Amino acid sequence: MSVTVAALTTTSTLPRLAATTLMHKKTLELGLSHKERTPSLYERYTWSTWPMAAVMNNTVGDGNGYFGDPNLRSEKSNTLSATLNWRGAGNSWGVKATPYYSKIDDYVDAVQSDRMTNTAADTHTADQYNVLRYTNQDAEIYGIDLTADRELTSNAWGNWGISGSLNYTKGKNKDSGSDLYNIMPFNGSVALNRENNGWKNQIEVVGVSAKKDVSTPRNEIKTAGYGLLNLNTGYQFKQVAIEAGIDNVFDKNHALPLGGAYMGQGRTMSMNKEIDGSSNWGTAIPGAGRSFYVGVNYKF
Repeated sequence: MSVTVAALTTTSTLPRLAATTLMHKKTLELGLSHKERTPSLYERYTWSTWPMAAVMNNTVGDGNGYFGDPNLRSEKSNTLSATLNWRGAGNSWGVKATPYYSKIDDYVDAVQSDRMTNTAADTHTADQYNVLRYTNQDAEIYGIDLTADRELTSNAWGNWGISGSLNYTKGKNKDSGSDLYNIMPFNGSVALNRENNGWKNQIEVVGVSAKKDVSTPRNEIKTAGYGLLNLNTGYQFKQVAIEAGIDNVFDKNHALPLGGAYMGQGRTMSMNKEIDGSSNWGTAIPGAGRSFYVGVNYKF
């Protein structure tokens, strides 16, 4: 169930000057929403605490084993957000900011479990994969999304502009004090854009900070920050658009903050697969290396 209410929108313009209308527009939108999510079958009814069986019930990709709780209650989330949008005269520039806050009752998180007593573990076991049980706890998620764009110049080489974005999200389990699982760290991008007679070109730099805020019960893996360079070009001819590009131009080795745990080596019948006497815990999924792509789109 989802209910969304847009509360307020305001705009303002500058007066007309001579024969040209210069418009400086400001818009404010307030949003209030309520959402509910029913726990899945996996979260409620998978029952085995045996590590080999529990690890087969992992729909979140963190390497742990899970079993459910048939008494789980539905998540209930209330979100307050505001979107402030500024557009410059002649739409030559723009800035958009959306801060938000969500309070989540009965958030479905997980706790390490004592499989012998079928209760929450008395002590935390770190630096390995464990058997966890889904449980209801309260949580909050807040952050801000920023985007901006600006026209730079027009010359014989085309129309030039710059665009960028910044994103920050924080998630906290209010019962355990742990950070929430799978929250994207601070990240942003900036791109130089060019358009000329059907051609569109872009040079983009993407930056992601180190992931240090991780879920303690799940022993979520921390990742290092990184920066990538992407190149893109395309041509629009009537109904046909051709696009080509290179992602990660410098073939930067990096780990994905939301990629989860890499489980593709070691023994396959053990949760903590011993490799030369040590656990395979702690290896994140790597991001793609240098990638080339070509695409053709036809509109009809």
